Amino acid sequence: MQTKVDAVGRITGPWGKWQLRTVLLIFLCKIPSSWFMACIIFTAPAPRHGEFFCKPPQAMGTPNQTEWIKVSHPQKEEREDQEFSIDFCNIYEDAQEHAHHYYNYENSAQEPKVWEKPLARNSNVIPCTEFQHEASYHSVVTQYDLVCSRDILVSVTQFFHLFGVLTGGILANQLLKYFSPRNVMLFGMITQIFCGNLTGHVASYELHVFFRCLSAVCCAQMYTAGGMIMADITGGKYRTCVSTLFEQFWSIGVMMLPGVASFWSSWSHLYMAISWPTVILIYLWQWIPDSPRWMIARGRVQEAKQILLQCAEMNGTRYSLPHDIDQQLELQAQTAMDAPPPSGWWSMWKGKKAVRHIICVHLAWSLYIVVYYGMLLNIRSFSREHLYINTFVAGFSEMMGTFFGLFLILKTTRKWLWTGLFNIIAGCIAYCGWLVPKPGEIPIDANVALLMCSAMVSKMAISTTLSILTTCTVELVSDDKKKITSFSTICWARFWLLGAPFIGSTVVFGQLIPQTAFASLAIWGGICTALISSPRTHPITKPVTSSSPASGTTNQGAQNIASQFTIIEGMDNKGYAPSTNPIISSNTIRKLTTPQSNLPPQLMPGIWTTKIHEDGPPM
Repeated sequence: MQTKVDAVGRITGPWGKWQLRTVLLIFLCKIPSSWFMACIIFTAPAPRHGEFFCKPPQAMGTPNQTEWIKVSHPQKEEREDQEFSIDFCNIYEDAQEHAHHYYNYENSAQEPKVWEKPLARNSNVIPCTEFQHEASYHSVVTQYDLVCSRDILVSVTQFFHLFGVLTGGILANQLLKYFSPRNVMLFGMITQIFCGNLTGHVASYELHVFFRCLSAVCCAQMYTAGGMIMADITGGKYRTCVSTLFEQFWSIGVMMLPGVASFWSSWSHLYMAISWPTVILIYLWQWIPDSPRWMIARGRVQEAKQILLQCAEMNGTRYSLPHDIDQQLELQAQTAMDAPPPSGWWSMWKGKKAVRHIICVHLAWSLYIVVYYGMLLNIRSFSREHLYINTFVAGFSEMMGTFFGLFLILKTTRKWLWTGLFNIIAGCIAYCGWLVPKPGEIPIDANVALLMCSAMVSKMAISTTLSILTTCTVELVSDDKKKITSFSTICWARFWLLGAPFIGSTVVFGQLIPQTAFASLAIWGGICTALISSPRTHPITKPVTSSSPASGTTNQGAQNIASQFTIIEGMDNKGYAPSTNPIISSNTIRKLTTPQSNLPPQLMPGIWTTKIHEDGPPM
């Protein structure tokens, strides 16, 4: 058995000015990532009635649009109010032959030589294949004729973005085996600018979805590598807070997106507006350090030492550094390279309650992440006139949910149960959208406000659960299974996330159909999370008391030794129970407790070697 040697963690400490600066800079990477995910709300707004119609043939000259629509498009009866409206998706088959009855041609030679009048509704109706758009905003819809039967292609563009997120995360994990996290971040930033600008300027729909997918791959590389750096340089409750609040800047990006979109009247300009700010991140990249643990694990001790010296200098702990820092780092590097290979996928299914927990947490991840992104995109169906304020409210709801999730993580012992009940109740509130009066019965503003209230309560509950899933999923397994469990749950969730845009496309059957589907999924997710149980994330520590001075000295020495061992993969030694048996002499204990340094002492048998004594503390 090997000891958990963590000289890096002892030097950096759990938190300091150096960590604060690094974390804030990495947080900024979430903003362009959220812009690229949610920009479809503004680049493909649902067209209003009359903003498009079937394009008249070129041979007809320049006809009157109103008269052309009357003669070419049939009428359909609306289901809800039973009134007739123009069907802009279909056209009369003989519309061109009878168009001459509705136009005044300056040159008689231009008039079609057909004299019979149209047969009105007795004519055959065929789908229109080419449209003319009169919208004031140039969008993806107007660029690629994504209306009527081609409306589903709007969801396809979002599908390819989410596919890029899935493949980008997998690719980032492979790149991190060979390239440092800092370099992977820089590569993602540079390629995101390039691909993002091309996404808004290509001529064909196929190239648009291709570059949208590549942009998502680049964004996934940025925040995956950044998350690894943050987890490596923080510890204790600070790591928990950083991991949870990482999503806050995603919500901030969603709240900022309406303001960015309001300055542009073209979708291609909007893609430029959300791509070029990453140049600022490239400039700030020089102050983002690399992961010292990544360096240590690959034997690059001197590079890791330089990073740690910068940390100590900024945190004001340089004078507390040990004189044998090189030996300690080399020992940690050797220990990391001698470590056994990571556990496989099947290992996480072994253990007490393992099957139930793993199944429930995988189901919860897949359900909640689909609802989380699907409900954000679904605000397009509530009202195009209120799109900007609705997007801001959705981002604010996500932010409040994340704060509530952090509270449950830090303060409660039954976080899984409470968040499950919250989602079940919020899902029932989302069902109440069917009780909201129609716009004809109340003003349109009141109708949209009530629908948003019914949806955003569920949005807040889902954000709460996702913050808990992000931070606490690894608590369900032992230390050697944490990495594979995290990778498995995220990949599983992102695979099912691919279906979220198509659930939103069911809005063609009714405005509240997608919201009902998402509420049902949230309720099922609440049942899954309620079945999960794990210990408190940060247990309340109590001081150890003893009746005799001798035993008190022994317990104090055991605690001091325990405080020097931290799991390298990012979890604290909260489950450690010190042995009551003395493992070293009192002279050694006296050396450990001297205030000479807050770092481990020089190499000593049984503590800083790769083996431990049989009577040592259980690890």
